[in-house]
Amino acid sequence: MSSSFREYETLEFLLSKSIHGHGDVFEEVSESNLQPGDILLFPMNISLGILNSSFKHAAVYCGDGEVIHFQNTSIRGKTGRISKEGYKAMKRERGKCQIYRKKGGIDPNDFHRKVREVMNMEAIYQVDTNNCIHFALYLLGLVYFYTQLVETPNEGGSCGAGARSSHMV
Repeated sequence: MSSSFREYETLEFLLSKSIHGHGDVFEEVSESNLQPGDILLFPMNISLGILNSSFKHAAVYCGDGEVIHFQNTSIRGKTGRISKEGYKAMKRERGKCQIYRKKGGIDPNDFHRKVREVMNMEAIYQVDTNNCIHFALYLLGLVYFYTQLVETPNEGGSCGAGARSSHMV
């Protein structure tokens, strides 16, 4: 998948209300109707003049008051952290959000499997090709999200030979 196509995917989602076809995939829903798999778009804590309102941070509601999200953890933008936290805590920190649901719903078993899977992974954060929007759309089965597996102890208690690249479908 080309870098420019992935950049377009991100911009298309972020600027969804002005892009033809967005309504074919997502519908905006109210907070009182929040369900697992809903994408939450929070305002970014940056000021870029006219673009400020277009940039959002995406999280996905997991149910039971929890959200999962992917964020940049370095100034140079090369490392990212996948984490879960409380929806109310995120809302207090980031402010009011827009909530979107995939039309036709999601496969809850597939969604929860992906959430469990990514909780044990790291990913390289790249603002234009592998960011919070790609992560959220991946969880809903709509785009690829590129991860790097973290070293985990094997059955003998020692760590494996090292992280390996993985590309999740």
